[in-house]
Amino acid sequence: MTGIECKPYVIDTGYLFPPSLADFLGTEDEVHVFREVTEHLDISHLDSDFNGMGQHPYHPLMLLRLLMWGMADRVVSTRRIEMLTHRDVSYIYLAGSQRPDYRTLARFRRRNTKEIKRLFKQTVLLCDRLGMVNLGHLSLDGTKLKANTSKHKAMSYGRMKEDEKRLEREIEELMQQAEAVDSEEDRVFGKDNNGYNLPDELQRREERLNKIRGLSQELEQEKREEQGLGDGETPVIKDKEQRSFADRKARMMLMKRGEFDYGYNAQACTDEGHGVIVAGDLSNEASDMGHLPGMVEEVRELRQELGFSAEDERETKISADSGYFSAENIKAEGDGIELLIASGRENKDEEKESRDKRAYSLKRFCYDKEGDVWQCPERRLLRRKTVRIDGKYRYVCPDCAGCKLKAHCLKPGEDRRTLVVEESQLLLGDMRARLKKPEKHAVYRKRKWVAEQPIGQIKEGMGFRGVTMRGDDYARGQWLFVCAVHNVMKAVRFVASSRKSGAMEAIVGVA
Repeated sequence: MTGIECKPYVIDTGYLFPPSLADFLGTEDEVHVFREVTEHLDISHLDSDFNGMGQHPYHPLMLLRLLMWGMADRVVSTRRIEMLTHRDVSYIYLAGSQRPDYRTLARFRRRNTKEIKRLFKQTVLLCDRLGMVNLGHLSLDGTKLKANTSKHKAMSYGRMKEDEKRLEREIEELMQQAEAVDSEEDRVFGKDNNGYNLPDELQRREERLNKIRGLSQELEQEKREEQGLGDGETPVIKDKEQRSFADRKARMMLMKRGEFDYGYNAQACTDEGHGVIVAGDLSNEASDMGHLPGMVEEVRELRQELGFSAEDERETKISADSGYFSAENIKAEGDGIELLIASGRENKDEEKESRDKRAYSLKRFCYDKEGDVWQCPERRLLRRKTVRIDGKYRYVCPDCAGCKLKAHCLKPGEDRRTLVVEESQLLLGDMRARLKKPEKHAVYRKRKWVAEQPIGQIKEGMGFRGVTMRGDDYARGQWLFVCAVHNVMKAVRFVASSRKSGAMEAIVGVA
């Protein structure tokens, strides 16, 4: 560098007047919009954990902003957030130069778990006031999240029973040994000396036995409730049924990459317009089937909050994949909500059945609810021939002669096709026919990118692939918090892009 004049470089340069942290960030940094957007969140329901003694607590909005900004920045650990309030300008700026320790952040997050659902709802309403929610088409999808436990911290029901018997035997043997040692010490030292403490081995075995008994009793009670049994009755439990000691609410599930692990099933219902998650939930049920009615009810409540009525012409369509296809789920529609649920993978089931030598199943027939007729793959109509008998109806094709699919549709010896269907099958047939309509199918085809894009943004962009809190209540709160952060960051980028284009000067009507 000889002969070249450089700018002065002095690490310990001081300031005549203290600078603002905003000057270091620059005017275009999205943290400023994040601050402005979160200013409109009602935090009055958040608990600051102040008991009236000692120093005043940290402001709940500051703690909330740090946790939200950390989640958006792929930082879940409160220890890491504490460190960043010392090093990262954006965190120092949001903290107002305060430095809450990780325990304060962790307690705040855990203490307000039950209030996260209300916070999540606020982010939906905030996005609505910004014009980002229209409830025209929503897509529902589920994703598996890794639980905060390991397969090595689990035990099968059969192994629990074996270990209970083994530990009972070992405890009995150790008790006999302890009594023998007590007697010998009484003989040598006298009965009035210090009492004999239980050996460490005995204490460890008793603690282990209590843990196993507690877990097996919880499993038995859970199975009693599932099987509708009384407290004194013995439920049917497979020996391979497993439970985790670390997180007793987590369940073994098939994860995305094909392996089984302990996890939770998270649900997200997303608005097509700007990818805002308008409803969310989490449970330990691996199947998506049972989640749809609850999600539909949340959307119905949201419609009421946004001023929609049951007679409103603005209908909300909710699309979902075949994992939600059932007659009970279809019954959940109504009051301005129409469901579009696939019965199987598009074109795959028909191709498979076309190669099958057996007669076409009911899945290949579509039901016309208005005309009360079934339509076969060759578009011939099957009409109802008899009244309802034993809860079933009979639909018969008047003429199958000349049908090119006759060999696939009729059993040997039949001259025309007859369908015997139950009430629930009418609902399923109507849904299959509904998705064959071009206008409905066009809406459903958007499902994949509408539903899976926000989940991908959460897992890949935010790095959130598993819950860090144990128990279904805390895991649900953490998932809803992630969905709330997703919505807030959607609003931040929407406002920032609108201002760049000159479409928005301030967040109008959000106060």
